[in-house]
Amino acid sequence: MKKKRAAKTAKSKTPKAIKPEEDWLGDEAEGENELDLGSDDGEGIDQAPEEEEEAPPDDDEPPADDDNEAGDAQMGSRILARVAEGKQMDLTALKQEIQDDAGLLSNWRKAQELGEKRPREEVFKNLVSNCSTYFGYSEELAEYFLQMFSPETAVKFFEANEQQRPLTLRTNTLKARRSSLLQALTQRKVQVDPIGSWTKVGLKVYQSQVPVGATPEYLGGHYMIQSASSFIPVMALAPQQDEVVLDMAAAPGGKTTYIGQLMRNSGTLFANDLRKDRCKALVANVHRLGLTNVVVTNLDGKKLSKMLPRLDRVLLDAPCTGSGIIARDPSVKVKRGQKDFESHSRLQKELLTAAIDMVDAGSKTGGYIVYSTCSVAVEENEAVVDHALKTRNVELVSFTSAVNFGVEGLCKYRERRFHPSLNLARRYYPHVHNMDGFFVAKLKKTSNKVPERAKKDRSKMEDKVWGEEHWTSDFMDSVVDFEESNGSAVTKKKKMTARDRKKQRREELVKARGYQQKYPPKAKEESAQDSTEPLRKAKVKSLKKKKEKRALDQDAAEAPVKKTRKTNKAKNRKA
Repeated sequence: MKKKRAAKTAKSKTPKAIKPEEDWLGDEAEGENELDLGSDDGEGIDQAPEEEEEAPPDDDEPPADDDNEAGDAQMGSRILARVAEGKQMDLTALKQEIQDDAGLLSNWRKAQELGEKRPREEVFKNLVSNCSTYFGYSEELAEYFLQMFSPETAVKFFEANEQQRPLTLRTNTLKARRSSLLQALTQRKVQVDPIGSWTKVGLKVYQSQVPVGATPEYLGGHYMIQSASSFIPVMALAPQQDEVVLDMAAAPGGKTTYIGQLMRNSGTLFANDLRKDRCKALVANVHRLGLTNVVVTNLDGKKLSKMLPRLDRVLLDAPCTGSGIIARDPSVKVKRGQKDFESHSRLQKELLTAAIDMVDAGSKTGGYIVYSTCSVAVEENEAVVDHALKTRNVELVSFTSAVNFGVEGLCKYRERRFHPSLNLARRYYPHVHNMDGFFVAKLKKTSNKVPERAKKDRSKMEDKVWGEEHWTSDFMDSVVDFEESNGSAVTKKKKMTARDRKKQRREELVKARGYQQKYPPKAKEESAQDSTEPLRKAKVKSLKKKKEKRALDQDAAEAPVKKTRKTNKAKNRKA
């Protein structure tokens, strides 16, 4: 009986993967197949639940049910509130209404042509309310995502966050090979497959008869339970052997151990974390995976520059709101909002500038900083990197040679405009790549000098942007009047050239000085009449010069002849 119960609990603990034929993604993007992966290890999440790596062997299950219960309770309270108002709650009808409203907003012009009478604002508010009720989000967060994505894409994002990700493992190549590890786990009745062609160390678990965090291979350090999306920052960093590298927010050690694995236990790897309780799991995982080049520190990341030497590379997986891992932490739906995004953004900007200051721009092999978060909020991602580009001598570089998939970073978002090179950053979405939401950007330091002042932001625009949401019926029906000239034609000001502007400035300067020009320009009529006079005078002068020149040439030619005649007569007389 005990064995049967243990087997049942093991089955219940292992998350069921999405089979290829049952994949909810539909058509995948080009070059992004075989990406049906992972649950993040949660590194860098602020106040998030503890991850699988730092839990005991039996605790390799998904996050606790308390968060799920909190989300369900909130959804139930919303439904009860609607019932109290006298509204019937049919979830299938609510889902259909969400899809209809999203389709209307995506094709608003066509919807108006077909007879949609409601204003756009009313449809949008209705969609926000329905998504908040159906998916269990706060209205503030639901509205944020509906403004960030198109309405139909936002609904796909909400649906993707309700799906459970398959468990993923990372092979420790210091102790094992992926092929041998796959065979060993298969013998223990663990159904595993390689993640995809983009990584050589990842495995995804479909089903297991034993706890994946309690196998002899796990205890021996042959693999690490780690999400697929958290592979990407380390692959983008691409640490080399014999370098000095820092992981600023290292606990519980998933990315740190991957960095040490790529460095092959050479060089020096500093692993820092602010929280002392998380450093215990970090040290345990470092020892379990057999790393010997790691120095663990428990310090404030903003003060590390005074304590560490110049570094070749730095990885900053910054503390964030976790808006990309809602599938594993449903409490984010109700406890995060715009204020949280902005408060975390301030901390992330300070940490990133500190990371840049610690890197040596003159490093022969390095000089790189990788910034990553498990959030999809613009305030925590593009805004932070854009601030670093303005305040430090860095530039964004591509890492497609290491990871060749992902959505480009945003160069503009609503009224904000960011540096054009932010398209080199990459975003990863659950509804596109079937992995936790992630943001990764790679920076190259160009100089160790700190600019005296930040670069001017010339991309600021007015707060109000006239998008389609402002195309109300009153605005579209209004008539714009133009000033007319003597006739009925509309007068249009001709664009001034640089020469015209210069002439205008001169005239204004003359008027300001209070005197007229000594030789004012002639009128157009006079200049037209006397246009031939200067040409005639010039011709006369040239003819006079030619005559004088000819006369001088003749005199010069005759003078030597006369002298020679006189000398010849004198010689004859002497003879």
